[in-house]
Amino acid sequence: MLSRFSPFLRSLTVRLVTTVSLVSWAIQPSLSQTEVPELPEEPWTHDWPSRIEPLPPAPQYDSLVHWACHPFKNDKLLAPKGGRRFDAASELDVDVFFLHPTMHMEGPEWNADVLDEAMNKEVDAWPIKHQASAFAHAGRVFAPRYRQAHIRIFSLGDSLSYEAAAVAYGDLRKAFETYLAQWNDGRPIILAGHSQGSYHGRTLLQEFFDGKPLANQLVAAYLPGMDMYPSDFQELEGCQSDSDVGCICSWMTYANGFVPDWVNKHAQPTPIMAIHPVIWSTAPGLTNNRKAHLGAVKASFRNSKRGLITGALNDLGLLWIDKPHVLGGRWLHQENWHVGDVNLFWHNVASNVKKRSEAWHGAMLGKGPNLTP
Repeated sequence: MLSRFSPFLRSLTVRLVTTVSLVSWAIQPSLSQTEVPELPEEPWTHDWPSRIEPLPPAPQYDSLVHWACHPFKNDKLLAPKGGRRFDAASELDVDVFFLHPTMHMEGPEWNADVLDEAMNKEVDAWPIKHQASAFAHAGRVFAPRYRQAHIRIFSLGDSLSYEAAAVAYGDLRKAFETYLAQWNDGRPIILAGHSQGSYHGRTLLQEFFDGKPLANQLVAAYLPGMDMYPSDFQELEGCQSDSDVGCICSWMTYANGFVPDWVNKHAQPTPIMAIHPVIWSTAPGLTNNRKAHLGAVKASFRNSKRGLITGALNDLGLLWIDKPHVLGGRWLHQENWHVGDVNLFWHNVASNVKKRSEAWHGAMLGKGPNLTP
């Protein structure tokens, strides 16, 4: 069953459309860099259909055409700076199931068409290249195309919005079931996503992992950009350190001192499940040393310098970051860093994915396949 849209989701659309451009990922923008497409000032008109039908054709996941990334397509994800391609066969023998964020921001349709070539190019050029690549150290990456819901669902929150979200989740559920049946073969799994991907990732965790045997195969779930709560799960818990396994890593990035509207709507807001993606601690008020930040990835898919980001979790679990430690950082700073939840911490995430994968294998060494690490 899909989770209800939280106050954060209802405010997400407004926050996204006030973001000038995803070029914030770049940190040090220049005219010579390849810029990310700007988010539209108004991502939809107000004459959207009064029903979600007719829907685009459903993807068929036994066909590699309907995967944005799949090891059997010989997809190789690059490291930033045009570095080596990740050879999944020689990495850590872990599978990554990646759920990309919302890219469907224009037009009246409630759900995107997986055969839309322009949309697929956007998905491949931005979330697959800039986000999924952070997890490729682990091994094989599976990233399904799906009939993602239009971004307006998160502000409207009406019955049609839930129907559109259900269509998107239904595709991802089918993709995951196909992956399990045809390609998993008992391998450990990292579930990763961002924004809408994290929203659906929570439901996948609830349906397939929480209190289920498959939890034994879960290295970790990395689901930033979505408000997760301990009450969302019966047995799964948030990761507490840099090497815990079988747990959830989530964070939401904002400017230091900024309290978003979705928090302000509650007299006594509930703290979210959160971990600091640099020092991998859940302790509020603990600011990372600059040296601990291993670097961001720019929109040009080149590395930033190290020590760019410092910040700390607040008492509600929001990740409050300082202005970037770079010339002109005060001008680059923005209240809501949702679009940079992964890219700002790309190298720390990549390093941690490797560490948790190794920890999972270490915990399972000498144990039977049905024993929890």
